[in-house]
Amino acid sequence: MSAKLSDVARLAEVSTATVSRVLNKSGYVSKKAREKVLSAIEELEYKPSKVASYLASRKLDFNIGIVTGRRLFKILSSKSDQFYTIVLNGIEEFFLNNNMRGELVSTDEFSNSFDGYLMIGGEISEKDVRMVKEGGKPVVLVDQYLAGVKVDCVVSDGYDGAVYGMRKLFSKGLKKIVNIHGPLSHFGFRDRYDGYISAMESAGYLPRAFEYDEENDNMSAIIDLLLSRYGLPDAVFGCNDTAAIRAMEEFQARGIKIPEEASIMGFDDIINSSGTTPSLTTFKIFKREMGVVASRRLQSLLIGNEPHPTKISLFTEFVQRESTL
Repeated sequence: MSAKLSDVARLAEVSTATVSRVLNKSGYVSKKAREKVLSAIEELEYKPSKVASYLASRKLDFNIGIVTGRRLFKILSSKSDQFYTIVLNGIEEFFLNNNMRGELVSTDEFSNSFDGYLMIGGEISEKDVRMVKEGGKPVVLVDQYLAGVKVDCVVSDGYDGAVYGMRKLFSKGLKKIVNIHGPLSHFGFRDRYDGYISAMESAGYLPRAFEYDEENDNMSAIIDLLLSRYGLPDAVFGCNDTAAIRAMEEFQARGIKIPEEASIMGFDDIINSSGTTPSLTTFKIFKREMGVVASRRLQSLLIGNEPHPTKISLFTEFVQRESTL
């Protein structure tokens, strides 16, 4: 394990502030104390954090534009969302501890006045990213990936989660599994959908999918269409918890018992997922961590560290509850 500044201070028998003054060559430090610090640094092979050194030497903070599409901007402004609000909490937590300040702006009100940008959600398009990159500022996408654009991004691994979930359902003897997803222009929905298709086809089962319009809530029509054309499925895999919960409500309104007659599985592990009856089996996305990781990546870009674009994918965690067998 690499040595920390506090380890140097302990070995040299000085304060951490004295170690910082020696490293940054600022402020008074006695000759004896300086020699003890330098000796401790050599013995421990201590290497100062590039980020910490940069901030200490320049005494700068960074102003960050947190950019969203119009719909998500309204949701985050009211803090009414159970997913992106938590991502935003992670971002704000990191900013607070790292000399960074953020301002929430929509793509309609983009300004090139920020030092860097976090662009959040599936509404972010290639056009939006190119608009930001034209200003020469670093940018990191959060919960969105755009193929061929080669821009830093932090996402959840929905493909892996979907494959794992399908195998769980297969192990219970469930084969007739329907997917209900959001717009496939959103990487998160597309990734989970692709995982579902791959798992179903690999197992030799026929995939069936329907697109859910969350804003206009067309779930009742989807369930009617599903039952009339396909019959009652063994299970429904919702590409997010909202779709899964709405599907459960529509099944229950038609007298279909969950999970005895049909299992329901969601994705995201929003707060409401544990409060449904029955409680929703789902996948936990580490939302706060997604915000923290994206913020740390942007900080690295701001100081010129590891500039090659990187795609960071966080694994999900299966949460077994009562809505599946």
